[in-house]
Parts: sequence; C-alpha cells; structure tokens
Amino acid sequence: MILFFWMLLNLGMPIIGPIFTLALVAPAHGWRVAKALIAASVKDGQLFWCASGLCACAAYEVVAALERGGREVPILAFCMVGLCIMGFVCSVLVMLGSVNAYRDRIGKVVREGNPPVIVYAFSRIEVSLSVLLTLIAATLFAFLHVHFS
Repeated sequence: MILFFWMLLNLGMPIIGPIFTLALVAPAHGWRVAKALIAASVKDGQLFWCASGLCACAAYEVVAALERGGREVPILAFCMVGLCIMGFVCSVLVMLGSVNAYRDRIGKVVREGNPPVIVYAFSRIEVSLSVLLTLIAATLFAFLHVHFS
C-alpha cells in the first residue's frame, strides 16, 4: 500500500494531475474546450519539465544507493550518466519548443500586424517525445526506488 501512495504522489500527481484537472473543465465548457486545453498544455513539450524533474529525483535515488554501497556500482554509475544525459536532453528540448512557439507567435504578429489569438500548430514529434521521455523517466524512477529502497 505504501508503494501505491508513493507512486501516486511522485508519479501520478506531477504527470497525470495537471491533465486531469484540465479535464474538469469539460462539464462547464464541453469536451472540445477541455481537449484543446489539454493539448495546449503538452503541445510545446511541456512534459519535458516533468521528465527533467523525474530524472533529478531518480538521480537522487542513485546517489542514495551509491552511498549505501553494494555490488551494483557500475550499473548505478551507468544509470547516473543516462539520467544526466536524459535530463539535459529534456532541458534542451523544452527550450527549443519554447523558442519555436515564441518565434511562431512573433512571426504571426509581423505577418498579420495584430496580436494573434492563442492558436498554435501542434508538433506531434514534440508531444510524442515528451510523453515518451516522461514515461521512461517515471519508469526508471519507480524501478530505482523499488529496487534500492
């Protein structure tokens, strides 16, 4: 039962919580608006922030396991390098997504001469990659916590 609450607090709340709360808009404004808000919340790779945080938490689990010592030091070192690389990649990708979104907004203002209504093109690659990296980071975090606790 404790593992369930750990996963709910450390994985469910940061990943699923914001999406679920945006779904609560549906009864008042309809599913169409709720879907648009959910898509807008992850469209520029916003889940990369979550994946980056999960990488940091998983790295903390690795450091705690390294401090306890054991036979798995090479595997833990490999995990630490992988987590650092994945966290850095997530940071770079969220920065690129933000820059692209800003550039698109500015370009629309220049072309049309007025501030745009908030409508952006969704990058399926950014959304898919952010979901994938978040799932990988969450899985590694959960595995490291369960295995080394």
